[in-house]
Amino acid sequence: MGLHDDFFAAFPPVSKEEWLRQVEKELKGKPLEELDWKVEDDFKVSPFAHADDFTQLPEPLSGASNAWEICEEVLATDPVTANRQALEALEGGAEGLRFCIERMPDAAFFDQLFDGIYPDYISLHFAGPAVAQNPGAIVGHLERLAKKRDIPSGNLHGSFDYDPAASAGIVDWRYLVDLAQYSKEILPEFKLVNVMLNPALPPAMALGEALKRGNLYLQKLTERGLTTAEAAGVMQFSVAIGTSYFLEMARIRAFRLLWLNVLQAWNAPLRYPATDVRFHPDAYTDELYSNMIRATTMAMSAVLGGADRLTVLPYDAGRELQAAYPPAFSRRMARNVQHLLKMEGFFSEIPEPVAGSYYIERLTQQLAERAWRSFQAS
Repeated sequence: MGLHDDFFAAFPPVSKEEWLRQVEKELKGKPLEELDWKVEDDFKVSPFAHADDFTQLPEPLSGASNAWEICEEVLATDPVTANRQALEALEGGAEGLRFCIERMPDAAFFDQLFDGIYPDYISLHFAGPAVAQNPGAIVGHLERLAKKRDIPSGNLHGSFDYDPAASAGIVDWRYLVDLAQYSKEILPEFKLVNVMLNPALPPAMALGEALKRGNLYLQKLTERGLTTAEAAGVMQFSVAIGTSYFLEMARIRAFRLLWLNVLQAWNAPLRYPATDVRFHPDAYTDELYSNMIRATTMAMSAVLGGADRLTVLPYDAGRELQAAYPPAFSRRMARNVQHLLKMEGFFSEIPEPVAGSYYIERLTQQLAERAWRSFQAS
């Protein structure tokens, strides 16, 4: 066979009906439905997918390579300790840092936190109670830090874990709009609002609820003067993934598609949502070394699904007293999972490697349809 010959021409096409007849023959009387996977009470997925399942074969979501960001979380309780871990992470290949801040820092705390760090070379993310209560104070610290370092503040990029609509209290929408407009001038490359997909909900329902909250932000922000493009631009979406390998990658893909539907309804520019992927807190067990394997497969789900940023949880997270090695080792292993996927697996070089997989495409489609119905029911 020559280099330019059609390889598939040597194999006659086989319909789904023919495949299923052969499968039923091999099952020797066992019902085919027993092989279905129960995702939710009323949601089952067949293990067999075929081109015949699609009226039109799906196209890839993106033709660009997926150079996701390697992120590490740093607990910023003590600025000296946090700074040491941040420098260690950057020296070990992290491309972004998420500082979890419990109490609002003063200028001295913030300066110490960034000692030896070049903030315009990396991605900066801020989470924790202090950020949720007053993100404007962090904006002010970043503006002051940029001036002190003689760095254009527009060169800084990152995000805030700020989602006031997720709380049961009254949202001060005017404050959010004012902060968004100010941030647009000072920190145009920052995502001000972070919408977390609720990990406690069934997969499709969690997608629908995130769409509702994203749509609420579009509504409230545009009512108060922002354009739809500006309102969409201040948001990112966080996904806490679990251990269900195919489901998790399909869930991220489904959300990316659905958010385009929301933007289209608003006549906004069609841009895929910024997706920040973290690990579900219940994904790990006391089997620490098994957690290393889980970390790898979960990371693969995230990047194959199209994550823009990924934070891999150290294998001993929450179980440090059980570990035989110091925390610096487990953090290094967490970073190395992503380095292996990028530099040895070349996952970041291939544009959407799961595109065209009938099983994943069908699962993505089913999740998207169920999530859209949930969204429209609001």
